[in-house]
Amino acid sequence: MRFITCSVISLLFTFFPAHAQIRRGAGGGANIQETTNLINDCERRTNQFRRTLDKALAHDNVRAGQGREDQLNREAGQLHDAMARTGDAWNRDHDYSRARTNVNAAIVIARDIDKAMRNWNMGGDAESQWAAVRTELNRLALNLGLPKIW
Repeated sequence: MRFITCSVISLLFTFFPAHAQIRRGAGGGANIQETTNLINDCERRTNQFRRTLDKALAHDNVRAGQGREDQLNREAGQLHDAMARTGDAWNRDHDYSRARTNVNAAIVIARDIDKAMRNWNMGGDAESQWAAVRTELNRLALNLGLPKIW
């Protein structure tokens, strides 16, 4: 009886740390390095997109109204800021909860940007960069157990 109890406890201690580490890491059992790579990629891509969008909005072929263009520019900046906060929280502390909160905020902003990008002809660079941002954010959302942009 004593041997069985010790064996069960030993098995629990062997399994529990691995299980806790998976839960503490990124959602769905992803490892810390994968999450780090996704966050850093998203942060780089949102910064590139923000610069490209600004150039695209300066062209005459984009006519959404100045107020909406200004809002879209602000949202692109907010998206990048949310990803920068995510990177800071994750890269410094591997703070899963803060990173998840910031990514969720980024997704909310990204949904509005996505609607505008689908409705306006922004040109090849802005559209292709947005597609890359959306793909990376959706991968990160999946990794953290959050809903996708669409």
